Amino acid sequence: MDRNDICAVILAGGRSRRMGCNKALIDVNGRPIIGILADEVRRLTDRILISSNEPSSYRFLPYPVVPDRFSGCGPLAGLHSAMRSNECSLYLVLACDLPNLKAPLLRKLIALAEGYDAAIPRTRNGIAHPLCAVYRRTCLACVEKALQRGSHKFIETFLNRTLAVRWVGPEEGVYGE
Repeated sequence: MDRNDICAVILAGGRSRRMGCNKALIDVNGRPIIGILADEVRRLTDRILISSNEPSSYRFLPYPVVPDRFSGCGPLAGLHSAMRSNECSLYLVLACDLPNLKAPLLRKLIALAEGYDAAIPRTRNGIAHPLCAVYRRTCLACVEKALQRGSHKFIETFLNRTLAVRWVGPEEGVYGE
């Protein structure tokens, strides 16, 4: 896959109620988590978007900040807005609080998406991780319909039988326990 066909979407729009602070900006070894993640993703693509309704928080990054078109609808709205604002084949969607992700793992996840609408990791006990996954542009209509119906649950959208989803288990070396 050509790096120009991939758009990385870093989801940084959460309210961080449990953390009490913006987790994307938490300092790890002198750098904010989101900066560490963006640097790693840049090894795969130059097309990086920050999904957030607070653009001022991310002015220090050289990437566009894309606000939600469906306000208050969570990460699914972030994917939707990214797809509407930047047309490409694949969207590598990542939660902003994943400082230990490495490009080789993400590259493998991208490769596993070949022939599917989405590649979503899950643990051995079946817990899905849709906020560290790959989605094709072919998902846009389904995502938009879910949001229009008022469905905000990311994973429910991809349990829809109209999409071909590759459920990636830990035995494939992408996601551990």
